Amino acid sequence: MSERMDRSGPIRNAWNRAAPLYRKGLGIQLEPVAKHLSGLLAPHLLAPVLDLACGPGTVLSLLCGTGDSLGIGCDFSLEMVRIARFRVGGALGVVADQDRLPFANRSFQTVASSMGTIFSSDPEAQAPEIARILNPGGYYGFSAWGRPEECALRAVSETVIREWPYPYEGQIPSLESPYSSGRTDWLESVSSQAGFGIDRVETGELVFRFPDRDEAVRALLGTGRFALLLESAPGRERELFERARASFGLHTDRTTGLVELSNRYHVFVLRKG
Repeated sequence: MSERMDRSGPIRNAWNRAAPLYRKGLGIQLEPVAKHLSGLLAPHLLAPVLDLACGPGTVLSLLCGTGDSLGIGCDFSLEMVRIARFRVGGALGVVADQDRLPFANRSFQTVASSMGTIFSSDPEAQAPEIARILNPGGYYGFSAWGRPEECALRAVSETVIREWPYPYEGQIPSLESPYSSGRTDWLESVSSQAGFGIDRVETGELVFRFPDRDEAVRALLGTGRFALLLESAPGRERELFERARASFGLHTDRTTGLVELSNRYHVFVLRKG
């Protein structure tokens, strides 16, 4: 096993632990982005379909339905793959690193990834790898967060991580990606070199809404990034909860207690030549 894969082990374990909470928290909040992406892919949709970095299988369920399907959910978290397979009856599940795909050339007609490519360790190398597993004329659709100053939840998340007094010694995956600025010269170059044409790039706003700060914190802490923090500080769950709760103060309506955070995102659709 490579050194890079060795380093990914703790991250995989963290996401395995967080998977059930993520499905009930941020996984639900992120459904509008998955619907946006699925809506753009639907006119071009052909099976078989790969949902890459599938998480709880939201995109897969939207594209393939809940019955028998020619769909595959792929994630490096076994628990996420289990949730996705349960959600999409008939779908297959593959546990694999998204940067080391175990699929043959021209295996798919459609590849989709909602908020998954942002965690690639090498986006420039990932694009030709996805082109490799697509048939000519196939489509690759994915989404990514906007720039840091455009994403309120990211700001809260990074504040909590930065101020946590028991730092995790490993690397916590960043939410920043080369796609954060939408359609750029970099995207044009990387797509062209991989054999893709850019079919469409759209920008949207996602507002996370929670009934109170406690629910907001539960959603935020139900991710692998925060499960990693607790590896360096076992037994300090309550302290992490309270620190995260304080960070939501600026986004809380003092009258109603409602918490709202606005975030910009981008959706990309590429077509293999």
